[in-house]
Amino acid sequence: MACLRAVGRRVSGRVGRSGCASHVPCRGGGGAVVAFLLSLFLVLPLVLVALPVDRASAAPVDLGPDGYFSTLGAGALPVASGNWASTRRIVFGKQGSAGTYGGATVSGGYKTLAKGAVASVPDADFGQNQAWTKSATTSVAANEALLWADDTVTSGISFDANYPPSNSFDSAAGAYRSNLALVSDAVGAVNYSSFEQSLLRAAPVEGVCTAAQPVGCGSGSYTQQSDSVNAYQVFPLSIGDVNKYFNHTSGGASDANLACPTGSCANGIFAFWLRSAHWYYTNIAFTVLSGGSTSDDTTFFTSSGLRPAVRLGLEQLVLSADSGDQGQNTSGDLRLTYVEPGKQLHTWSASVSGAAGSRALSLSGSSDLGSDMGWKVVDPATNMVLGSGRTSAGGNMALPESLMPDVSKDYDLYVWGQQDGSATTGLTNRATEPVKTTIKGWKVKTPPSYGIDVTGTTSGGLKAYKIGDYTDTVFDHTGALGSVKLTTPAGLVSVLLAAAGVAGGVGVDAGNPIGWVASHWLGYPTSPLSDDVTSAFSPYAGSLQLFARALAGDTASLGPVAGSLPAGTFSSLSTVVLPVSGPGLYLVVDDSQASGGSLPIIVGTRVFNPVLDGGDGRMVDFADAGVKGKPRLGRASLKTSITDVAKRVVNDAGMDGFDLGAAVEYEIALQVPDLSSFASLPYSSYVFDLTDVADPGLTLPAVSGVRVLMDVPSPGTDVTGTAGLSVGVSGDTLSVSGLKAVFAEDVSGRVANKASVPVGSLIRIRYAAVLNTGASLSAPGGGGLHPNVNTATLTRSRVAGVSSGWDDAGPGVESRSAVANAYVFGLDLVKVDKDDTTRVLGGAGFEVTRDGQPLGFVQLAPGVYRLAVPGDAGALSEVFSHTDGTLSLQGVEARALSLRESTAPSGYFKVPAFMVEVLPVWNTDASEVTLASYRAHGTSLAFVSQDGRAVMVADPAHSLANLPYTGGVGILILLVLAILFLVFAVRPYYLSHRAETTANILS
Repeated sequence: MACLRAVGRRVSGRVGRSGCASHVPCRGGGGAVVAFLLSLFLVLPLVLVALPVDRASAAPVDLGPDGYFSTLGAGALPVASGNWASTRRIVFGKQGSAGTYGGATVSGGYKTLAKGAVASVPDADFGQNQAWTKSATTSVAANEALLWADDTVTSGISFDANYPPSNSFDSAAGAYRSNLALVSDAVGAVNYSSFEQSLLRAAPVEGVCTAAQPVGCGSGSYTQQSDSVNAYQVFPLSIGDVNKYFNHTSGGASDANLACPTGSCANGIFAFWLRSAHWYYTNIAFTVLSGGSTSDDTTFFTSSGLRPAVRLGLEQLVLSADSGDQGQNTSGDLRLTYVEPGKQLHTWSASVSGAAGSRALSLSGSSDLGSDMGWKVVDPATNMVLGSGRTSAGGNMALPESLMPDVSKDYDLYVWGQQDGSATTGLTNRATEPVKTTIKGWKVKTPPSYGIDVTGTTSGGLKAYKIGDYTDTVFDHTGALGSVKLTTPAGLVSVLLAAAGVAGGVGVDAGNPIGWVASHWLGYPTSPLSDDVTSAFSPYAGSLQLFARALAGDTASLGPVAGSLPAGTFSSLSTVVLPVSGPGLYLVVDDSQASGGSLPIIVGTRVFNPVLDGGDGRMVDFADAGVKGKPRLGRASLKTSITDVAKRVVNDAGMDGFDLGAAVEYEIALQVPDLSSFASLPYSSYVFDLTDVADPGLTLPAVSGVRVLMDVPSPGTDVTGTAGLSVGVSGDTLSVSGLKAVFAEDVSGRVANKASVPVGSLIRIRYAAVLNTGASLSAPGGGGLHPNVNTATLTRSRVAGVSSGWDDAGPGVESRSAVANAYVFGLDLVKVDKDDTTRVLGGAGFEVTRDGQPLGFVQLAPGVYRLAVPGDAGALSEVFSHTDGTLSLQGVEARALSLRESTAPSGYFKVPAFMVEVLPVWNTDASEVTLASYRAHGTSLAFVSQDGRAVMVADPAHSLANLPYTGGVGILILLVLAILFLVFAVRPYYLSHRAETTANILS
């Protein structure tokens, strides 16, 4: 049994994996040639089978090397292995005195003491070699840097503001924190932007006294030390750090590496505190004087300030570059650019301008951070940043030409949206996730951008959250998507597993819940078929919708926003691309759902196939997307909440209509009403019934094909057999009477809500109708839009006047209707002469396929064909144009048809194969088509007519001017014929000439 193993399950058999060939050596010249030629015939089919299969795998966002930190190895100690002066200065946090702690002047300058991982040394000594002079050093985690300010950032402060003072940094006793610890926290909260604060790791610091404040530490041994009780983002260094990170082992001697600039600290102070206690005295702690000599002081004195250290995470660092123009200068201050989680680059374009010696990058775009952009060029062989810059004022845009000498090489180019930091808010730049492409021969290759086409209307904004990753992608022989494995992102397993349980999932894969959800609920059937694939399209209920709602209720657990569109984007009917961070499965949430906006949507992106269209690549979907309820990738329609009665088609995932003979699945959704105002109405008099009337082009199912479902007590509970409920089908009318039995009960002769069925619960009526040969057809270009209409009418009791929006249906009752439209399309072609388009051509034959499968037709009249439906005998595989050149194909959905001219009119060449699509445009709530048009591609000889009502197909007449349109084979045939003609024409002359020569010799 064939099965659509797509998202969630892998295809087990792949094209081109089973073929093999044995090569046997042959002897002898002639035999070898024959064997070689035979081997070509044997191998060629295998090559043709194996070549079309291509693979691709998704990868996490690539930030590339940053520049400075990427040149430091793990465990690097720049100052200790060199010196302070030679270590690059990094600007970080605020500069000046605006908005700083206490209004103190700060330089904003930091230098790197270490790049992790570096473990803490428990007993580092700065040169005194005494038990009271040692302490543990600050540990640095992997992919983290320890930075230390080049000057103090406060005025004079005490280590301990209490009296009598102690040298306890913090303590669990009484939740004590020293003044130095409190100021460290206060500086961390004020001197850096909130974005910069998110980059700093808060953790305990080593080598401190944690005794109760009145006690302190003073027994004369560093063994009293411990890690701090509290976590700190900003902190003073320890006395042990002086040894570890500055290689200072000379005791109290001055050390230029430790000194304040020019030997004088900022803010008029003469020293700065270290966090370690003097282990001999309970009220003494270590300091460093402005000139760089280590000392100690009474913790109550205010002669020292804070010179802060921070542990800076490097995970999201995209660039370290010159603080001025963001270039890659070898000296000067550096500024850092970090990716802000969830921020995306929406559009961008890049090109190279200028001649040799003055080439520059032209870059523009838009992102969540505005229109300014950042960039870097990386040598993939050395993993070195060659050049970088930004588009904002004063930024570098010159390419590093001297470092890019090989014009045949692909140099990596990263671009991102950027918001520059500032001295008053924090100097670190914010960036979106970068996109990666290449520069080769001074041309920029544009990489694929991923997005979801969203159609509909809402007052709210949309946010997308990635909930599934694509891996192990396989393409089929046509280049379409063959299979892709869906995996659960790290960190979301428990969240998705819990949501699947809330939605009623049983036996969910605990290791890969999103793969399980996709294969069971998202419309990607497995073998045997799964239980609820249609819930992918139901806007009202079903397991998938319940799963989506559970996730949408706690989006904070889903990680950063992976794409967004602002409120107002869909104020009127629109189709807009929602950009997302990359390939995968997404949850799309409307922030106005509570006020009537769209329900949450789960949709996957299409996949980029890089080998198509000459190697530039394009996005592809499954070849059978939209068939039998299989969703289209990269397309979604906004789904509004139900009010009282609603109806829609739920298996038109691609929003492209249906073929004749196809089953159209309908869902009618009703809300359980509040019966509290009906206390005076007898149960027997209460009415809640439904009728559904179909157009003649739809054949309703038998009664057994109608299901009545409720979302309580569990999703999809089948209540069709409830006593008192009756389903009937007669002609074009389906009726469901006694619906009150599922939610109402007789309480002392009066109608009342059942306690087990809450008010507002959903009742869903599901059935499938078949589009018969009498179905109405719609045509593009003003040819007429004629939906096949189904109208559902709910009739219910009322106790007073007619409710707003309802119709008076007689004494004591009111009614309201909802309509659903099913579309079947036709397309018209006209065959003409390429050189005289007024001349029509009859007798042209075509074979029509869709997704590689041939379609059969029944002829209705000359040049008019209808798609064959089950039961038709003698379906035709070839259709022919009428003598007036027209060819009408009726009864197909609006998907691309491939036409191959099998028979050309006499005196004409065949046109190359081409494709024709019908493109419907839907109204606000995606319930009605308002416009349809054609699109033709594959050859310039197939094009849309000026009035848009037909596709013109122009055949080239047999002439020398049209020889190129025959293609290589046709020309080859003519060349062969010409050669044969020459052979037969020249041979008599050659024989005659040889005979004459022979006669002359004899004579």
